[in-house]
Amino acid sequence: MHPRPRETKLAIKKNGILNEVFRSGSCQRFDLAQRLNINATMMGNYIEDLIATGLLVEGDPAASSRGRAPLHLNPQHGCFLGLDFEALRGRAVLSDFSGEVLGQKEVSFRSDISREGVLNRILKLAKELAGRADRPLLSIGIAAPGQVDCESGRVLHYRLLTDFDQVPLRDRFEKVFDTPLFVEDNIRALAYGELLRGSGKGSRNFLCLAVRSGIGLGIVIDGKLYSGSNSMAGEVGYLVFNTTQGPQLATDLVSAKGFVDSALKLIKTQKITTGRKELLEKEKDVTLADIVSVAEAGDDVLLEQLKQLGNHLGMLAANLANLFAPEKIILAGEVPNCSLVVRQQMERTFRQYTLPQILATVYLEDGSLGGFAGALGAAWMGFARTFPVDEETLVQQAKEKQQAKHFTSKV
Repeated sequence: MHPRPRETKLAIKKNGILNEVFRSGSCQRFDLAQRLNINATMMGNYIEDLIATGLLVEGDPAASSRGRAPLHLNPQHGCFLGLDFEALRGRAVLSDFSGEVLGQKEVSFRSDISREGVLNRILKLAKELAGRADRPLLSIGIAAPGQVDCESGRVLHYRLLTDFDQVPLRDRFEKVFDTPLFVEDNIRALAYGELLRGSGKGSRNFLCLAVRSGIGLGIVIDGKLYSGSNSMAGEVGYLVFNTTQGPQLATDLVSAKGFVDSALKLIKTQKITTGRKELLEKEKDVTLADIVSVAEAGDDVLLEQLKQLGNHLGMLAANLANLFAPEKIILAGEVPNCSLVVRQQMERTFRQYTLPQILATVYLEDGSLGGFAGALGAAWMGFARTFPVDEETLVQQAKEKQQAKHFTSKV
């Protein structure tokens, strides 16, 4: 049974109100009516319904300058779990109904971790955070790395983890959780978090360049995430650079994993010093911070590698600025700020190669949500998916509920 058009339109308006309050944190009725272009009387009716169902609450009237109490989402109504993982680590965030963090945790992965080991660790992490929920868990968002088929919930390929091809993430999680869940590209989830409540809030057109274990690009156009054909937009790690060693992928040049591997290969050809010896002794577990520490302690060869890292990052950012002409490029991940040498060289190269007309308006800005931005974005995406504002999704949700009801009645 399809929902009637009137019911669909009503749901779209009410969900629009909820999403606007979620983005803003709190809203006045009058402001909501203006932003959403809804008659003030009708807005009042919708809000009373949402308050009656426990979705909205009105705050302290004394805090309002207009005599009306501001509207807030009811934090006790439910919660959302967001999970973000990459080659080096997994992170999870549990947020309440208003988007505030109830708990978060990070786990690291060994360099030799297997495909099954990764799945077991992120499932364990998700179960631990979900176990902290003291209110209904409304959705689970899994922000996955590599090429992701969001529709089927699979990772098609991720070159930085062993044997990570055709990984049925959603199927594995559905065996453990009886909760609506979805799979999203991890950098798009990160960009969504920055768009909603981070450095991208209030911007209409920006890029989110995330350089961590790997590298990816979140694209926001006219205030909305751009996914591209088959949700494959943003695979910036596959851009090719011409180097003295021949053509190389951006992932191998600037990602934390790629840069560490390249640096270790280089020092094996150099004279062994105390710092280099320590790196080689723990080769499989060397981190970007270890390389930076030895470089800044006086290793000229590794210091030059850091400058090259900054140079490549600056070229990449300049290419993106010239291609998209965004308002800003938000930087996320540990690599752009791993060293002052890297960041300064990145800024210099960016200014050198960005068109003057574009450089007059675009700039580099650090993300404000920190390392858990991807997990936060995945949790907050859960709210938008639970309360969609497009007709197609609402109709599909109604079908799924009807099918579930029909199945339950048969059982």
